[in-house]
Amino acid sequence: MEEIRDAFLRVGTAVIADIFDSLGRMPPVFATDLFPVPGPGVAFAGPAYTVAGESHRWSGRGDRAKLAAIDAMPSGVVPVWAGGDIRGVCCFGDLLAEAMKTRGCAGVVVDGGVRDLAYVESLGLPIMARYRTPAQAIGRWRVTGSQVPVRVRGALEDWVTVEPGDLVVADRDGVIVVPAPLVSTVAPRALQWADKDSRAREDIRRGGSLLKALDTYGHL
Repeated sequence: MEEIRDAFLRVGTAVIADIFDSLGRMPPVFATDLFPVPGPGVAFAGPAYTVAGESHRWSGRGDRAKLAAIDAMPSGVVPVWAGGDIRGVCCFGDLLAEAMKTRGCAGVVVDGGVRDLAYVESLGLPIMARYRTPAQAIGRWRVTGSQVPVRVRGALEDWVTVEPGDLVVADRDGVIVVPAPLVSTVAPRALQWADKDSRAREDIRRGGSLLKALDTYGHL
């Protein structure tokens, strides 16, 4: 998995999206309003560890299901927080981000809010989140399950479904998920596509014609 993860990071989300198009499939791209924490240049990849939640009025000292989900996260995963109908409150803040960092999470995708950004940024844990907010989730939003199929907001379609173990890739262009059954198909094609792009780039840099490059490499 580590070798495949590194390959996907190397080729990038744009090439992966192009491979889905070449297969006649809609690229499963996450919503374009996700922003990077700690900032531009964030890139990560790994198998999805899914967390589902919903808005709910409740009382208590903490969301035990949320804490249990984080405690169970193995090293190298990408937690995908599916906020559902979440609005205005956070999925987690500094202490829970610290826990995910300590557990070796490769990065985090949050279809919802995060807070305590000054501290979270200092952790160096790469995160793609939908919004920031000072409002806590306790009493307003709760985790309903982990390692279950989830839906997050999409860029080309309203929703993108993520299954536990699907490969999530994030970089400066955005976030895309490769369903686990397609990884062995997409990975070699993406590497070949990236190699063609590199050779086309060299030809163009030397003053070559764009139309010739299209005819030679089949895409631009």
